[in-house]
Amino acid sequence: MSYANELESRYRDMIGQITGNEKLNVTNVVYGEPSLSFRNLQDLSHFDLDWGEVELDGRMINEALSLTGVSAYWESSDPLPEICGEFCMPSPVEILSMGVDPAAEMMEDSFHREFVSQLRPFDVAQVSTPRYMSSIRITPLTKPLEVWFHDLTIMETPPYPVAYTKLDLTFVEYQEALLLTKGLRGWQYLFADVSLTDPGLSDIGERLEQDFEVLPAIFPDDDFSPLIERLEARL
Repeated sequence: MSYANELESRYRDMIGQITGNEKLNVTNVVYGEPSLSFRNLQDLSHFDLDWGEVELDGRMINEALSLTGVSAYWESSDPLPEICGEFCMPSPVEILSMGVDPAAEMMEDSFHREFVSQLRPFDVAQVSTPRYMSSIRITPLTKPLEVWFHDLTIMETPPYPVAYTKLDLTFVEYQEALLLTKGLRGWQYLFADVSLTDPGLSDIGERLEQDFEVLPAIFPDDDFSPLIERLEARL
């Protein structure tokens, strides 16, 4: 079995782990059909003439999910404290076919406009938190492509626009991490160079602390210690 097929199988199991869990209320569940992979889409100039010199890294080409879509929204059920998670990832073709985020035109700074125009979302919250989204930054001569997270915080990361945070993950590493996090709201900050005690992020840090007290009761077969260690390092 190829790693890409193994990853798809692990996602299928994870979807089953969520939908079959009596401690969760689950909606928006999708596990799509096989789709064109990034291996079939390496000439990115077909999507944008400015992407002729953009190269995908080997793991993205050979190991990334290639489904028409995979998504779920879940929230804890009574009597557990309220926590939630969400993920919604389209096919490789959909990711590359997305147009420029309209937010780019709202940027007054030319660097900010160019930066936002380079982003293509691949994991977007539709229920839990508006404008939570993770994107690949499609730029030439950058390999692997950067992964950025955006939400509605007021955190500043000069020279980049407010509320955009670079993640210490490649595209495939993000998909691997999501298998353990189950899309827990705000998990992306565990893979960012941030302090969750900063004023703009302290609420997120406190919530994640509470969430990791509940998550093991919902998924007792999972070892969340690597994520908890990352959280502690940012508090």
